[in-house]
Amino acid sequence: MTEKHSGLSAILPFVSILTKGKVALSVFILLLSGQGVPAKDNQFNYLKNGVSFSIPIDWKTISDEALPDKGYYYSAESTKKNSTGLFTLVTINNVENPVKSLLVQEKNMKEETIYQESGIEFTAIESCNFGSKEALKADYESVVKGTKVSGTIYCFNCSEKTYMIFFQTGLKDRKNNVKVFRMIELTFACR
Repeated sequence: MTEKHSGLSAILPFVSILTKGKVALSVFILLLSGQGVPAKDNQFNYLKNGVSFSIPIDWKTISDEALPDKGYYYSAESTKKNSTGLFTLVTINNVENPVKSLLVQEKNMKEETIYQESGIEFTAIESCNFGSKEALKADYESVVKGTKVSGTIYCFNCSEKTYMIFFQTGLKDRKNNVKVFRMIELTFACR
């Protein structure tokens, strides 16, 4: 029994199968080489004091210390050239009112020398989510060392503690830093 085919498929009936096979083989080789998937080797997984999250390995921890009788403080910044990315986590060892905590933090930041020269402006506190947690947040803008920066402070309660998370970035590398901030948010867990 013979079939009549027209065009290229009649001459080379396996062209589409061969092409699909080559594409599949190429994808398989890329996956094996790590080119097609984000590598977990490129991130640092933090797990301490009932908190876990992931950040890229090109972010450097600048502080990781206990606050005696109060909680814990962690801070990291991007090490890429001319990067302005900054992430800070403050853990308070008891349940605090998130609105009051944010207002105290805003007051403290307004008094910080680094923000006094150019001033710092905050938006109204609003409800949001941080990952799967209901939270409150306040955005801010300032100029730090001649660079215009914007940031967000999140505050929420979890496992009988209060968490304050700060993300700050300059405008020129905001796109890259927002990706990192999203990674932290999506991997953040408290127990």
